Amino acid sequence: MTVASVSGLPFFKVCGAGNDFVLIDARAVAPDFDPVVAAPVLCRRGLGIGADGLLLVETSAVASLRLTYFNADGSRAFCGNGTLCVARWAHAIAGYPADLSLETDVGVVPARVYGERVEIGVSPPQELRHGIDLARGGGTGDGTFVQIGCPHLVVIDRVLPDDAAFEMQAPLLRRHPALGEGGANVDFVQVESRRRLHLRVFERGVEAETLASGTGCLAAALAAAAHGLVDSAVTCVTRGGEALTVRFERDGEAFKDVRLDGGARLVYAGRLGPDLAPLRSRSTPRRILGSPAAE
Repeated sequence: MTVASVSGLPFFKVCGAGNDFVLIDARAVAPDFDPVVAAPVLCRRGLGIGADGLLLVETSAVASLRLTYFNADGSRAFCGNGTLCVARWAHAIAGYPADLSLETDVGVVPARVYGERVEIGVSPPQELRHGIDLARGGGTGDGTFVQIGCPHLVVIDRVLPDDAAFEMQAPLLRRHPALGEGGANVDFVQVESRRRLHLRVFERGVEAETLASGTGCLAAALAAAAHGLVDSAVTCVTRGGEALTVRFERDGEAFKDVRLDGGARLVYAGRLGPDLAPLRSRSTPRRILGSPAAE
C-alpha cells in the first residue's frame, strides 16, 4: 500500500465517549489496501487524521456487515466503542435497519441503534481471574484479570490515581508477567455506588491513556460485580466525562446477557489527501491527557 494508492479514499471520523476512530468502508477500497500499514499512518496525531484506531467495514456472509478493528499501532483487537460507532454509521449512513448485527473477531455482535446511542450484546467474559499482585506496578493489593473480547487488568481502589501515579503504574501493569505475552489494557476503577463507577484506562496498542474504553467499562463493571460491589445496570463514567452503561445477569458466579450501551457520534467525513506523512516510526508519542500540546 502506498500513499498514492489511497489518495481520494473516503473516510469517516467517528467517536464513542471520547474514543475516536477512522472508519473506512472497505467495500470501496483498492485491493492493495493494507489496514495494518494504514492504521499507524491514518491514526497518527499531527501527521495523519488522528485517532485511537482504525475501523474497517466489509461485507459479511453471516451478519449485516463485517467489522475489523486495528489499534493505532496496527495491531488487531476487539473494540467495544468502535463497534458502537460502526453500528451507528451502518444505520445512519449506510442505510441498514436500527436492529442489525456485526461480524467481529469475537463473533457476531447484535446491535440496536436508537438516536445517537447504541446498545450491543457481547459474550460473557472468557476468563475472570482474581489475585494479580499489583506490587509490580508500585501498587498494593490484587487486581482482577478479565478477558472480554480483549484482555483487561482491573484495579479497584477508593480513589483513582493522579496523573503521576497513573503514568508510573499503568505501563508496568500493562505488561505484568501474570497477563501473558501480549499483556493487557489497564483499568483503574473507583466505585462510587452500587450502580456507578469511574475509571481511567491505559490501552495497549495505543500505549497511552484514552478518554474511554467500551471493553474497559465492561471489564470494570464485571470485575466490580464479581467482588460484590455493584449491581446491574452500572453507569461507567470515563476520563472524557461521558458515561456508558453495562447491563448483565448473574448465573451463580457466571455472567450472562452482557450488554454495553453508549453514545456514538459521526463527527465528519472526508477523503484522504496525497500528502499523508509516510510511516517512519511507530514510536511517535500518543495522546497524553491534560497536555493539549500532545494532540
